[in-house]
Amino acid sequence: MEGTEQLTPRAPVQVEPQSTSILIVDDHASNLLALEAILEPMGQRLVKASSGREALRCLLREDFALILLDVQMPGMDGFETARIIRQRERTRYTPIIFLTAHGRDESNLVHGYAAGAADYVVKPFHPDVLRWKAEAFVALHLRQRALQLQEAALWERERRVLERQGEQRFRRVLDCMPQFVWALLADGTISYANRGWLDYAGLSPEQGRQREENLRCFHPEDVGRVQLTWNALQRSGRPKEQEYRLRRATDGEFRWFLCRTLPERDEVGRLVGWISTATDIDDARRAVESLRATSEAKDMFLTMAAHELRTPLQAARSYADLAKVKAAAELTPNVDRALAGIHRSVSRMARLVENLLDVGRLQRGELCLEESDVDVGVLLHDVAKHFEPLPEGWRIEVSAPEDLSLRADGERLDQVFSNLVSNALRYSPDGGAIQLVARAEPGWVHVEVMDHGLGIPSDRLESIFERFGRAHGVAYGGLGLGLAIARGIVERHGGRIWAESAGRAGEGSSLHILLPRSLS
Repeated sequence: MEGTEQLTPRAPVQVEPQSTSILIVDDHASNLLALEAILEPMGQRLVKASSGREALRCLLREDFALILLDVQMPGMDGFETARIIRQRERTRYTPIIFLTAHGRDESNLVHGYAAGAADYVVKPFHPDVLRWKAEAFVALHLRQRALQLQEAALWERERRVLERQGEQRFRRVLDCMPQFVWALLADGTISYANRGWLDYAGLSPEQGRQREENLRCFHPEDVGRVQLTWNALQRSGRPKEQEYRLRRATDGEFRWFLCRTLPERDEVGRLVGWISTATDIDDARRAVESLRATSEAKDMFLTMAAHELRTPLQAARSYADLAKVKAAAELTPNVDRALAGIHRSVSRMARLVENLLDVGRLQRGELCLEESDVDVGVLLHDVAKHFEPLPEGWRIEVSAPEDLSLRADGERLDQVFSNLVSNALRYSPDGGAIQLVARAEPGWVHVEVMDHGLGIPSDRLESIFERFGRAHGVAYGGLGLGLAIARGIVERHGGRIWAESAGRAGEGSSLHILLPRSLS
């Protein structure tokens, strides 16, 4: 439709609260000047347009209290202009007074009111009459705008009251929390501290908003870390958490707290402040430290006990060997078997003692590696020989490519694979094949130890590598240290170890070891 082209709206024209704008539309400049002279005493802003299209452009730029619209205009007449004005939501109810020189012909009146006229003035018109009509519409518009402003002010006042009530309620909730809460501005200025913190630190609300007063409540050794953390927050603008000691005012005791700080951002992502909380973790921390101390004491006891046992065990084994050698010709079969049994028992106890010592070394990070070139195939065959002769029904099968080597501690890897084979034999009570399979992977050596025994329950696949961990309880013997030592040695080499099993008897399990070809 002609005259409905889209124009870019401009910022609305600002007018005084008791003034508004009137749009005068006529294609004759002399008529515009006459209308301007008649309406000027009203003291309102007058905007002139010489065509329907120009009038529509004016309506896109600003709102008007009244439109005086000439009916007879070339191109787009007043009726068509009025219809377009009424089609737009923003100007649908703007009053229009039609100006016409054709008298009060009934068809023209019907046409005009159908197009959206609020009134109809015939030329020549009395200036005072036209001005009185315009003043009535302007007064009505100003009254309506005053009511709207009053309503908006009431809504804003109510919003602020509700906002204050919500903030007060929110602060009462924060005051009841066991955690400490601070609100900070973007530059670190403290704007709020909850009652829990003020009571704990013995600060007044005013002191709670002072940075120096808050810093005095931190342990002297932690103040430097507090400043470093704040500097990091300012640079990154990201959440941060740290543990600090805070002094309790009632007895001067320092307790550990976990402090978290989160950034607050506005709708466009700008940093506007920070929210910081502190949670008391002192009891939990002391409990952890107590458990750690207990564990360290236990490890120290086991290490000391192992050291004390190693010397008499070595002596007992030496005496058994000496007795067998010195009296070989005079030993009866029963005595010979007894000495062999003593030797086996002492050797087994010696291995247990060495395991305890290795656990202690791993815990303290004191396990040293002697690096050398290790042929994996030769190593696995040597491990298989350690267990010969095997009881009837068991066998160990080795599969490894030739010239598969790596830089490692050969003796420690021998210990690892021996522990895994021993574990596989222990949990294969019905016999069967234990398979040692090695293969090369880019930069790595992958060794798999497979059995067809009891398998490992799915919930124990990780815990079997912990100290004293077992897949099936104590029924199958051992201290539960072999796999823990194996993991420690493998990880000391920069590798990893894991278990796979369906957990069903007869399907067994697979223990995997992945080792780098060279020590880093």
